[in-house]
Amino acid sequence: MYLDNHEFARILYQDTNHLKPDVQKFLHERSLEDFLNERTLPFSLNDDNDEARVLAESVGELDTEVDQIERSIADLSIPSGMTPFDTAAFFDRYAAAKARFRIRIKAVQTIRARIKTRCLNYVIGVEKQLEAQAKSEAFLHTVQNEVNNYFKAHSDDVYTKLQKAAQLVDSADSEDCSLLLTLIRRSIKAVADYFYPAVPGSPPVTCVDGVERKLGDDQYLNRLQEYMAAQFPSKGSSADLVRAETSVLMAFARKLNDKSSKGVHGDVTPDEARQGLFGLYMLLYNVTAKLQTAVPPSSGA
Repeated sequence: MYLDNHEFARILYQDTNHLKPDVQKFLHERSLEDFLNERTLPFSLNDDNDEARVLAESVGELDTEVDQIERSIADLSIPSGMTPFDTAAFFDRYAAAKARFRIRIKAVQTIRARIKTRCLNYVIGVEKQLEAQAKSEAFLHTVQNEVNNYFKAHSDDVYTKLQKAAQLVDSADSEDCSLLLTLIRRSIKAVADYFYPAVPGSPPVTCVDGVERKLGDDQYLNRLQEYMAAQFPSKGSSADLVRAETSVLMAFARKLNDKSSKGVHGDVTPDEARQGLFGLYMLLYNVTAKLQTAVPPSSGA
């Protein structure tokens, strides 16, 4: 786009000033290399110099170059009233000039075709990337919709909290991020209350892993983890996946609880909060899918 190095650096300053000097140097050198490869022609622009193969013009200049050359060719008209000898001399000189002009037109057209091809290849790459992203987004929407539909039918409390958390997931406001963390904690507790309700005043319970734990209202993480261990005890890839996702979510939730007890959420970044919400949705998606496809036990004859 720009032939002047200072102009090139000025235009790209905002995008490159955070890069290390060696990376900036690589960017400039690679840009120059690409420019020379694109502007180097398979033929010479000058009959007297076979090495004159680089058309050093910016994209903006290429747009008007052909029009200017065609006007110059049109101006090469032989004056009237000259002798035949002079007319022939002018004709030969103008023919050579027109030939050079047409070579330059061909050079411009060649370079413009290369630029269009590069732009087309870039657009094709972007379209493929967008298509892949669209498929990923469609999957994420499917996960969210399946989970929301399940809890809308089974637990309005879980559904409402998940909806409120999802509304804040794209916000960059610090207060919204802090509220998102709170809503994720409340959503996890609502899920635990739905799957494994607390029994007031109940004594500690020996869990599936043989460890005695309290499963009261405040110990919702213990209740949720115990439900998953009891509901999916079998060995298998799907059950192992649920247990692994549960372990990751439990670690995240305990980190939230530790920060909440200190009254701060500063050490939990917005990206971690989004990851936590996504992890909760993925866990619930796998759990509800297994629950809905589970074969109910036969009543016996």
